[in-house]
Amino acid sequence: MAELGEFGPVLSAFASRFVKVKYKQMVVGLAWALLQPVLSAGVLALVVGAAGHSLADSHVPYLLFVLAGMVGWTYFATATNAAAQSIVDDAGLIQKVYFPREIIPIAAVLAALVDLAAALLTLAVVTAAYGNLPSVSWLALPLPILVLVLCATAAGLVLSALNVYYRDVRYVVPFLLQLGLFGSAVFYSPGSLAAPWDTIYTIVNPLVAAIESLRTIMISNDWPDPAILLPALAWAAVLMIVGFAVFKRLEREFSDRV
Repeated sequence: MAELGEFGPVLSAFASRFVKVKYKQMVVGLAWALLQPVLSAGVLALVVGAAGHSLADSHVPYLLFVLAGMVGWTYFATATNAAAQSIVDDAGLIQKVYFPREIIPIAAVLAALVDLAAALLTLAVVTAAYGNLPSVSWLALPLPILVLVLCATAAGLVLSALNVYYRDVRYVVPFLLQLGLFGSAVFYSPGSLAAPWDTIYTIVNPLVAAIESLRTIMISNDWPDPAILLPALAWAAVLMIVGFAVFKRLEREFSDRV
């Protein structure tokens, strides 16, 4: 990991390129990043209906509840999907120039932060429309965002490496992300589970802690629960280290496989 510091400008260049390539070919551009979480939350709220209301926080408008969940989940899904395909997409460059190969999926994860920033802006506007204005607790936003970045990096590193060896991984990833949507408390609250399983579930799946913390910060204008967020942050860091180790192990034959 120390080598990444020496190639900081390369990482920045890759992240910038991911953003430029993505938005250069889009008609609506960044507007889609603003609209996507709202449209997704609206559809999900309609589909889930009353069943979802009973499993969510009754003190929060359900559309707002789901929107906060979709903001966090959409970033993770977008970043993971882009990172999973990144090594294969840059096969020609890998065969010609040396640089730490992990830079490519990590850059894809960082580039997706542009979408996340737009989605958070959308959430802030909708939250304000419901009468909830920003408060000092919003200063804690970097913590759940860091959890999301670590989780996406861990998944992206592993999946991008596996995709080099098994090209059908690209078809499996969207299916896994669909399953993950239902397992990450996007449209329901982990509080609907019996104690202590709600706390265990929130920590074991760090995405749940990140999403719940986003809701607490931006919708309830309160500080996130450190008893949940900090262990989830530590666990996400462990997952990223494991993902990095798996990537470096599989990296040895990239030049021959891509």
